[in-house]
This record gives sequence, structure tokens and C-alpha cells, in this order.
Amino acid sequence: MDIKQSFDNQEIFVTGGTGFLGKCLIEKLLRDCSGIKRIYMLVRPKKDKTAQDRLNDYKKELIFERIRQEKPHVMDKLVPIVGNCQYLNLGISKDDLERLKTVNIIFHEAANVRFDNDLRSSILMNTRGTYELVKIAQTMKNLLAFVHVSTAYVYPKATYIEEKIYALPNDWRKAIKIAETFEVDTLEILKNKYTDFFPNSYSFSKNLAEQIISDHSDQLPVSILRPVVVSPTYCEPEPGFFDNLNGPMGLMATLSLGISQMTFCKGELNLSLMPVDIITSLTIINASKCTMETLEKKKVPLVIRNFAPRSLYKYSLHQSALISAQKTDANPFQHCVWTPSTRMTDNMYWYLLWVFFVHIPMACIYDLLLVLSNRQPMLLKTTRRIHYTSKAVGEFAVKYYDFSNEGMWELYHYQQKYDKKGIFLAGYPTFDYHAVFESINRGFKKFIFKEPIEATPATRWRYKTFKILNELVKLTLFIFSAKFVWKLIH
Repeated sequence: MDIKQSFDNQEIFVTGGTGFLGKCLIEKLLRDCSGIKRIYMLVRPKKDKTAQDRLNDYKKELIFERIRQEKPHVMDKLVPIVGNCQYLNLGISKDDLERLKTVNIIFHEAANVRFDNDLRSSILMNTRGTYELVKIAQTMKNLLAFVHVSTAYVYPKATYIEEKIYALPNDWRKAIKIAETFEVDTLEILKNKYTDFFPNSYSFSKNLAEQIISDHSDQLPVSILRPVVVSPTYCEPEPGFFDNLNGPMGLMATLSLGISQMTFCKGELNLSLMPVDIITSLTIINASKCTMETLEKKKVPLVIRNFAPRSLYKYSLHQSALISAQKTDANPFQHCVWTPSTRMTDNMYWYLLWVFFVHIPMACIYDLLLVLSNRQPMLLKTTRRIHYTSKAVGEFAVKYYDFSNEGMWELYHYQQKYDKKGIFLAGYPTFDYHAVFESINRGFKKFIFKEPIEATPATRWRYKTFKILNELVKLTLFIFSAKFVWKLIH
């Protein structure tokens, strides 16, 4: 039985299906594993829309364009389950819980991925949500695989992340109780002491979630997957699909737009990123492998896999920024506010000087021009968000991290053996990282900023103007600096 066939007639439950990873996973499953019987998808009602309304809108999204053209009937296999990962029992009704008892495979991808989120919300969503799903999974008599998607940065105190559980002294049960008991502001005051100065609540809550999975691994066929920085699709279903600017990708976008003229990071560190379609294929292969092993052995030990490129990605953060700037030079953004900068520093004081004397004044001037042209000011607010995001991911940007990835390569070799048609991991691991940055810029243009993929003549002229002004500003600063030094000497 090959990978594709292992999903035939299976019922699947996906949390986080409306998120970036979830959309890519569901699209790939529907397109290439069309023998699936049904995909239950946890959907939260929103404002004036029911879960079914949201699912109807979901099916119209751009990522499913290829499916709508090639296999429109498979979209009918999506079934909404009303719920919310922040609630007990995931907010799922008794009737729907009964329907889920026939599920064979779980993909748990729901998470609050904002690095600057408050601790209480992160624990309720990422930690307690995982525990509630585990309890639901225990009622599924035909469960073959429970795939929990975590993060490679689950233990930032180490510099080499192995494929093992990094248990914190904090007990996940007490953490959930604390989040249920105290208000947001109270927990924020206690946050640093309680988490032992963890860089952000996201990594902390995901670590606790892994402990939950580990503690129940003797009862369920579970595996933990840890992706590094997730970038837009490399090729499937089309290059560049992306739908959010959270974390590192948001910072990368601000570089391309010229908003950030100084980045807080250590330039010589390697950038660990993987395209989302590669991660999606690895996730599906992992579920297939776990399914087959469960059918054969009836008992599968906990498996942890880091999805990290390691030596496959040979560029430092600074080199990556240079490549990105070159791509922007060749095909500039319509929404750029200045030329891209590749300046980097790991000195927080020097970075803050740039924030106060360059970023904020530039944002104020730009917002003033927007107001004068009867448009909504936005750059000062964006600059503020960039600063807080930089603080939240700061430790990851100035500290060296490496990852063991034997589990990832095990999946690659499994694919070589059980995917004769090459449906999964096409072109991996020989893909071109210059093309990766091409897809990132394409994704920013098409899916985030909603602008033409090829820069218009007006955009190119505007960008050239910014380049000339940038050189004039640097020349002016050099002249003033030279005069100042000359006066000091004489």
C-alpha cells in the first residue's frame, strides 16, 4: 500500500484548518488523496457568520483554485464541526462529539501563533486546547494516527534541539489551572517569573502541549512534528501562497517594503526556513507511516520529528536579506515606502536608536502624507508592531540554534519507498533557495498586498525615485558627519 492509498476511506479530523498550515494541509489531502472518505474541520463561528457560512467562504479561497478546476467534487468531503480550541471540549456539541468517534486520523494544527500574545490566551488555546483534544481522541475507537504540530523552537534554552521531549519544571495541569483562574493582566505581571523568562508565551505554551502529548503517548498513536520558520509555498498548489504576516515572515515583509531600515538579529546566523508545501507533504507522510504501523503493530511509540533544513540551507541571515533585496530590486513592491535595507545588529541599544531616530520619524512623515491625501495612516502602527515582534522573536534572532533532523530524513526515505508516483516532496531536497525567495516575494504581492506580481512601470519609477532619495540622504548624512568630525579635530 502506498502513501496515497493509506488514506482511502479514512475519516480525518483537522483543527486549525482555517489557518495557514491547515489550509495547505487540507488542499493537499483533497487534491492528492481524494480517496479520503470525509474531513471534519473544526470551525469557529465568527461575528455574524455561522460555521457553515465560514466553510462556504473557505471553499472559495484562492488556495483551492486548482481543486475547483480539477476536482470540484472533493470539496464536498469537508464537514464543519462547530467549536473553539479555547473552550472545554473544544466547544463541540454532544452530537458532533458522537460523530467524531469514527475518526481515524487527527491533525492538530490549531494554535495561537502570535509571538507577542498574552500568556493566558496562549495557555488556554495551545495547552488546554491540546488536552481537550486528547480527551476527545481517547473516545475514538478506530484512531490510527494523532499528529500534533508543534514548533522547532520549543526549548529556546538549548542551542541544539534534539528530537526528544524537553520537560519544563512547570506542570501543564497547574499551568491550565492558573490560566483558568487569573486574569490576563495578573498573569502578564507574573509571566517572566513563572515562565523562567521564556522568550515568548507561544514557545512556552507549545512546550507544555508537548508534555501533554508525551504523558498520553501510551494510550494514543501520537507523533509530534516541529517545523522551523514556515515560508510560502515553493510550488504547490502554486508558488508563493501565503495568508498572514505573523512572526519572522512579517519582519521579512517589512524589509522588502523598506519599513525596517535596521533589523534586530545577528547577521551571521543561518536562517532556518522551510516552504509550507514541503512541511505539508512531510506531515501527510508522517500520518501515513503512523497509520500503517498502527495497523500492523496496534501499538506505536511516541515519535518526535524536527522539520529543519540544516545544511540544505547555506545562507546566513544577512546573505538571505541580500538575496531578498536583489529580488525586490528586480521586481519592486507597489506598497514599498523606501528601499530595502540589509542593516542588522544584535545590540539592542543600537537597534533602539534606529527605532527612535529613523523608524518612528519616517513613519510619522509617511502617515502625515497619507492624512494629507485623505488616506488612513498606518505606518506608525505598523512600526510599533514590528518593534514588539522583534522583541518577542529577539532571542531566536541573536542566538545560534541547530536541530537534529533524523526523523525528517526517515520520512523522506519512507516517501522514496512508498510514493512511486512522486506525489509528495516533489523536487526535495534539491530545490533552489533563490527560487524560495522568489516565491516569498510573489506570495507577498499576490496574497498579502493584493498587487500585480510583475511591477508596473509606475511602481518601478517610484522605486527608482526612492533609491535616488536614499543615496541623497546617505550623502547628506556623510557630509554632516564629516563636517562634525572636522570641527572636532580643528
